[in-house]
Amino acid sequence: MTARLSPDDLARRTLARQLPEPSGTGVADLVALYAALGPVQTQVPRAAFLFASSRLPGITHETVVEAFESYALVKGTTLRGTVHSSTARHHAWSAAVAGPRLGMALPKALRLDRLTTDDVRAETASYARDDWRDRDALVEHVARWLAERESDGHGVVADSHARNLLWGSPQLVRRPPDRRWHTRTDTQHRLATEVYAVDAADHDPEVARRELVRVHLASYGPVTRRDVAWWLGDTLRPVDAAIDALGDEVVRFEGPDGRVYLDLADAPDGSTYDGGLRLLPEFDGLLLGFEGTGPERARFTTPDNHERIFNRVNGTTTPMVLDGTRIVAQWRIVPRGSRVDVEVIPLPGERAPDEAAVAKALPAVEAVLATTVADLRTTA
Repeated sequence: MTARLSPDDLARRTLARQLPEPSGTGVADLVALYAALGPVQTQVPRAAFLFASSRLPGITHETVVEAFESYALVKGTTLRGTVHSSTARHHAWSAAVAGPRLGMALPKALRLDRLTTDDVRAETASYARDDWRDRDALVEHVARWLAERESDGHGVVADSHARNLLWGSPQLVRRPPDRRWHTRTDTQHRLATEVYAVDAADHDPEVARRELVRVHLASYGPVTRRDVAWWLGDTLRPVDAAIDALGDEVVRFEGPDGRVYLDLADAPDGSTYDGGLRLLPEFDGLLLGFEGTGPERARFTTPDNHERIFNRVNGTTTPMVLDGTRIVAQWRIVPRGSRVDVEVIPLPGERAPDEAAVAKALPAVEAVLATTVADLRTTA
């Protein structure tokens, strides 16, 4: 075990990799960012755009759209059964790890008797192979197929949970019906292997898990083994095996309260992070890169503030303001005709962000959402 890390050390080491010095604002730069930071949770369509502007200030709306339209980046339901945007290779890894666990819910949800999860996944893949399929049409097709093959009273798509498991299969990627990626629901689905090509080894669960553990350490480290398992939606035993398989690539630190932290041996030490203010998206990894009930969620703000950031009713989070090494406020966009207003809501116990610094960050939001901010205000 190497040196002991303070809370500030942990924050700076993570921020140095999460907020690297921007190298450009083109499609290739955005794809390289995703390749470095891994899958990004983007249930809200806008989150993929604000993630881009928070890391690559100046990137335009059309650039992000083109990255998705060309399928240099793809979206799918993978880690923890949630929507993630990623490179094609990272999607393949995520699907390989998440698929078996998410598939465990299908027999009960569909009341399968004669058929198996593999049967249902195979029929879904067959239907979504040749073209993009509308979500409702996909569910209706599988429902009819089940009715023809299951015993009486079984094979029923009875509720939204069952429907979500069908169109939310990790083997599929998703897109909106047009180019409005930042506002439209992704109601079109297609078999991922018809959209992109990766090596066969990328679909192997053990290979995928090892590679994703490396990605997580590289983008969120230092982290605990529980953070890695939570992010993957996996159990500790296979995650520990993947960590062991990385061998000398992984180093260990002692952190606050004697906890053991893992990182890559060649990871940055945080000395390059120069602070500044960033307007972060919903579901940002500075919270969601760490165990949901663990102490690492306090790396950038207090646990009490999580209750304000997270909406427990619908499982969403609010956009956040990072100032230096702290998440100090929430922010929101208020539509105002063809323009928008931006409101900043300081978090209790944190220093309110300087309004001039927020104003300096707004052009990045305007560029990536192709809008104009009419008014900026800080509220109580």
